[in-house]
Amino acid sequence: MSESNREQLLALALGVLPELPGSVDVLSAAGGGLTVTLSHPEGDLLHGFVPAGTVSPDLQLLARVLDQSRGRYEVEFLVADAFFHTAAETLVHLEVTSVTRRKARRASPRVTVSVPLVARMLYGRTLARDAELEVRLVDVSATGLAFVSQRELSAGDLLRLVFPLGGRRLKVEARVVRMDPAPYGRHRIGCEITEIGDLDRKTIAQVAEEADAAGSEQERRPERLAAWAEARERRSIERWTSDRPA
Repeated sequence: MSESNREQLLALALGVLPELPGSVDVLSAAGGGLTVTLSHPEGDLLHGFVPAGTVSPDLQLLARVLDQSRGRYEVEFLVADAFFHTAAETLVHLEVTSVTRRKARRASPRVTVSVPLVARMLYGRTLARDAELEVRLVDVSATGLAFVSQRELSAGDLLRLVFPLGGRRLKVEARVVRMDPAPYGRHRIGCEITEIGDLDRKTIAQVAEEADAAGSEQERRPERLAAWAEARERRSIERWTSDRPA
């Protein structure tokens, strides 16, 4: 990439990133996520600090940022160099390799589901590898999925999920990209699918496209299904509470 192109991408990135000095959460191509504290630009590079031992030269990083006036953006970085700074921090020089505006609409059709399952942690910032979480899958597309969990997760966490759909038992690996509050103190976890077999992806896409074309029951009667879902959750919690020993 030419020096002028790198400078242009840096200027675009500075227009959507938090005001410097500032921090941004990034996903690492090596797995997981981390926080980069950006300090200042110099030439066509951004200087910043990361936790020691989390990056190395040529590692790719991805930041998803929200600009209140212009929407959501994805900023991709390449670690041009990394230097010892302190025992706790590494100084990094970052090259901006891409700035992309994310469209508001979904990249692919989704299908709404309600499937309880056990997710297995492959990489977690706060949970150990192979830790198991009881979750409820609530929607899935060929590129992403969402589930509800009692546990808080972190952006960049990697999980393996196995669930039935379209008459098949699908296996996917997914990376957490966002977490939103859900009723009863739970969390809705949004993920991008990072690893999936071709046949499993085609199965999801086919089921989602059929649901999208027909118009889901939730789209036709959203208030009724929402009330049913809330009532089911309330009964489940009441049963769990009543079954606990006094």
